[in-house]
Amino acid sequence: MEQRISTRGQPGTLLWAHPHDVDIVFGLDWTPLVGGVPAKLARRRARSFGATHYLMIGSLSAVVGCGVIRKEALAEHRSRSDSARVIHSAAAIFALSHQDGVTAALSFMPERGYWLVAANSGLVLAQTDRWYESFDEAQLAISVLRARFPNLQVLSEKELDETDLPEWLLNIHTNSRLQKLLAKGSAYARLACLVALLTSVFWFLGGNASEKHAQEPQENTNELWQQVFDRFAKMHPVHQPEQLFSVINGWHQAPLTPGGWKLKQIVCEPSDMDWYCAARYQRVQRLALSEHLDAAKPVGWHAEFTDLENGVLRWKVAQAASVFEAIAVNIPFKNWLSYLQSITPLFESIQIGTGTPITLSAPVSRQGVLLERPSHIKTLQRRHISLKGPLRSISALKGLTIPVRWRGLVLELGAPTGQGVSRSELTVSLTGEVFEIID
Repeated sequence: MEQRISTRGQPGTLLWAHPHDVDIVFGLDWTPLVGGVPAKLARRRARSFGATHYLMIGSLSAVVGCGVIRKEALAEHRSRSDSARVIHSAAAIFALSHQDGVTAALSFMPERGYWLVAANSGLVLAQTDRWYESFDEAQLAISVLRARFPNLQVLSEKELDETDLPEWLLNIHTNSRLQKLLAKGSAYARLACLVALLTSVFWFLGGNASEKHAQEPQENTNELWQQVFDRFAKMHPVHQPEQLFSVINGWHQAPLTPGGWKLKQIVCEPSDMDWYCAARYQRVQRLALSEHLDAAKPVGWHAEFTDLENGVLRWKVAQAASVFEAIAVNIPFKNWLSYLQSITPLFESIQIGTGTPITLSAPVSRQGVLLERPSHIKTLQRRHISLKGPLRSISALKGLTIPVRWRGLVLELGAPTGQGVSRSELTVSLTGEVFEIID
């Protein structure tokens, strides 16, 4: 049975005025859409929910968010603003800004409490976009969420303030705009009027359409598709072997037993083109003080202490990633599966997932026609990859030439695992995804 994120988080819409002259709504009820036509399922779900407004995001995999926004509340909220302002979903903006992996955000709203949202591959997770009365309740929900998604990244925001917005809330997406749920009869009437209007416009402009089209400059299909790929590449930096090794080389600076503290684990995660690492220490001597660990930290690192017995040294590895396009286009991939098979004896485990095709949204011409993909824009798919083994075996990854986007890198100390050549007290675990050309 699927574990619930929380039984205490509550939905409930809250309107908030965004500095960009739109309204933001928090607290929609989100549901996955499975089977059938997503748009029809979304409207059906909204009606069964009794929603006044709803929003669907996604295509093959989709979710719908439903909410009740009363006219009187809307009028009160806009008493000093433009009544024609549109409404966008905060959860949808967050999901559309975090298209890869599983990411959550926790923010404090003085009007309601703690707001938690989570997204998986650009889709809002059900049972999030919800409110919690206390910080502890919200943290409990995050811990349950992390049990379902071990690679969860959590963005802890301070109190939401229109003068200091989080970066993801600065980019309002067209696809995050809510629709008003119309009665069936009203929807059909509007559709009929729209068809009649479009027919009239077609007959009025049809005579000159071909002449105008001939006069317009022709669009460059290759350039438009390259722009699509460039946007994808910017959002998907990858890590070459030497960049991965530059992160691991930084581990040698972490002191092992400074002043009664013992190094237990190092965790590194990428963000854009950089990596962020944390070395976790446990206090093993009664006379050990926090100032002893702080004094032992390398230059540029900083220390944090979660309680009396545990400390963390944090540092950043800058520019340890590459733009995807630079190494993925027009470079033939060697048989990377065979290479992984050849190095399996060096590791405790190596696993890969089945391929998932990557769909790039085709650009649209001025005439509203989807442009066909040029042959030089390759069709790609991604596979999950995970490895676990001794630290000394990581050097074997220098032969893995296929583009890899690593998502997590963990070093465990003092807990030997594996057998034979794969046994070690310094165990490394890596998770990520590989990108391969399928045509």
